[in-house]
Amino acid sequence: MKQVPHPDRVVFVDWHGVLSCDPFWASIRDNARHPLHSQLVESLALIFTGEGAHAWMKGQVSSAQVIAGMGIKLDRRFRDDFLQRRLLADCARMRVNVPLFEMLRELKTSASIVVSTDNPDCFADTFRRVRKIQRPAGHRPATLAEWAFVCDDMICSSDVAVLKSEGIVRFFGPWLSRHGMSFQDALLIDDSANNCAAFRERGGTALCWRMGADDITEAATALSRWLDGSAASEPDDVVQ
Repeated sequence: MKQVPHPDRVVFVDWHGVLSCDPFWASIRDNARHPLHSQLVESLALIFTGEGAHAWMKGQVSSAQVIAGMGIKLDRRFRDDFLQRRLLADCARMRVNVPLFEMLRELKTSASIVVSTDNPDCFADTFRRVRKIQRPAGHRPATLAEWAFVCDDMICSSDVAVLKSEGIVRFFGPWLSRHGMSFQDALLIDDSANNCAAFRERGGTALCWRMGADDITEAATALSRWLDGSAASEPDDVVQ
């Protein structure tokens, strides 16, 4: 990651539900005719209804271990590492909320933009990788690979070994300390009301907002007022 250029204020932005709604292995899960569709959907349902998802998101098990544990049978059409390669490729192709990314890009002269996400190693590795690739200016497809450059940094649960819901200070505190900031210098955009409430309790500002459900103008208004120093006068869902 490049050095964070704005040491005085930061906007933390959640990934799933805010910047994107695409699942892992979307190219297989969204294609009922794919030969691995049924096996993968069934395996993921078991992972995300148990404790396996939390262990994966906190980096306690790797994506390779999760795939091995699924026990999905690959026929001769697929190489042994097919699911791993497809997982990473689909992460890079995750469709993103371009209007919100555009808005955040306009803020980069005033605040750092940091993705703050509960996600496994495959997402963190992909995010870091695609940000290193120089792409030509002009029209950009609406994918993670094309828009990750907007962000200055990332906090991922698989790197810090804690979910936001398990401890807002443990999740955000180390990053803020490293950059000489406190919660009072930060705004969080997240689709979890509990995460937002915990963030406010520590003195930060938070906007509970979900892609596809809330109006982009709400986020624009909240960000503008926060940057102008008037976040304390926001309504209940955008207060310190």
